[in-house]
Amino acid sequence: MPPAISNLRFDYMNTSERRVLNLAEVGIPAVPMLGYCQYRNPRPDVPEHWHPGCVEIHYCVRNTLSFGFNGRVFRLAPGEVFVNLPGERHTVSEHPKGLILYWLILRLETKEPTFLQQPAREAAALRQALLHIPYRHFLGTERIKRLFQSLHMLVDEPATHLRTLRLRTTILELLMEVLASANAYTVPPGETRLEALMREMQAHPESAYAVEDLARRAGLAPSHFIARFRTLAGLPPRQFLLACRMKAARALLQETDTSVTEIAMRLGFCTSQHFASLFKRHTGITPLACRKGDTGPHRASDRDDGQSPAAKV
Repeated sequence: MPPAISNLRFDYMNTSERRVLNLAEVGIPAVPMLGYCQYRNPRPDVPEHWHPGCVEIHYCVRNTLSFGFNGRVFRLAPGEVFVNLPGERHTVSEHPKGLILYWLILRLETKEPTFLQQPAREAAALRQALLHIPYRHFLGTERIKRLFQSLHMLVDEPATHLRTLRLRTTILELLMEVLASANAYTVPPGETRLEALMREMQAHPESAYAVEDLARRAGLAPSHFIARFRTLAGLPPRQFLLACRMKAARALLQETDTSVTEIAMRLGFCTSQHFASLFKRHTGITPLACRKGDTGPHRASDRDDGQSPAAKV
């Protein structure tokens, strides 16, 4: 029996809304799962799980899907790719009606003499590139979609040695295109890495951000990263994130009927009391006063958010 590709006992059966293929059955043991779904109805969330020894690659075609990883939430939009590395614990949520998604699970350790029957050096280089992909969430290309489509069509062709060769070649093309897209996305045009990180924190203040992870993504030592971040943003990373959360909270209080407790939980605070205390300290007014239209004194704050120095920001 081959090793399990997930710690969960998923039902990977084909349905009218989902197609799941095991390419080991057609001569490609490195790909125990190739999938496609087009959901006509919402689907339940998938609890925290991981894939031992496997890389998981998703490409969204329509609607959105959310991945939870390391205290952060990544919303996968049309045309985007999300990659899980071996053993990484993650959740999958918000499978909406109309979701169209391709995915592939790639076993990095197989009984094959070499990975995808490539020469040893090339196989090692490809493994290392996948394990050290610079971004796990990035904009893909139309070619990634076409290569996923080609794989499904090839499986439907009559079984021949040439079909196996074409499947393997297409998988290699897909992996190279995914790597090229990830590397092309590291620094968006006109943005430095620090600016890209700041934009991400502003767009997703509900997520948790470890300083060590942010520094690694910026290509800086943590101490240098904090200093440069403060120079650019005017605040250190933790206080910048708190300011982003306060801005998001103010908008939710003024523009929606969402309860204070739900806003607190949505924005990553441990309790509504903790949120209310920080909100008043930051804005000068209580959440309820803000909801009633009181704008409060306009001031910035770089107070601590109550987390220890080693905590995530």
